[in-house]
Amino acid sequence: MHLKKIGLFLIATIGSTLSQVHASEFDDYLQSKNIIDQNFKIQQPEALNEVLTVLSAEDSKTLPIEIDHNTIIEQLQVSATKTELKGMIITPDFAQFEADLGRKEVQKIIMKNLVQNCPIFFEHEYQKKNPYLVEFDLSSEKNHYKLELKQKDCGL
Repeated sequence: MHLKKIGLFLIATIGSTLSQVHASEFDDYLQSKNIIDQNFKIQQPEALNEVLTVLSAEDSKTLPIEIDHNTIIEQLQVSATKTELKGMIITPDFAQFEADLGRKEVQKIIMKNLVQNCPIFFEHEYQKKNPYLVEFDLSSEKNHYKLELKQKDCGL
């Protein structure tokens, strides 16, 4: 099935130049099915949600996944308007880091790291050209962080 080849499409990164639009394989697939138009605008949100539900279910079979040495993603849900990620911060001594800096400062640092990884979270052109956000629900040993990464945060 062609959709399986796209698996883990949210985790993979793509290289792109700032001045050119590079459609992903998934964008091409969505265009071929007339789910999005040539300008990557969503034409059939219900159909897109159906495809993304299947992909979320497929991707969830590989979870939990360690995305770096600091974070494990345990749940993933993708829709036409947002991606929801739930996970744990597993950095050794993170509790001490939180105690030293304070919750607000730690939240700013987490957000800064998320912004630096915008290409991972806004990989596809349809995510860039339509209202879209990524919601994070991250738990550490002592705290819980709910963050939203919006297109404007990424300069899209």
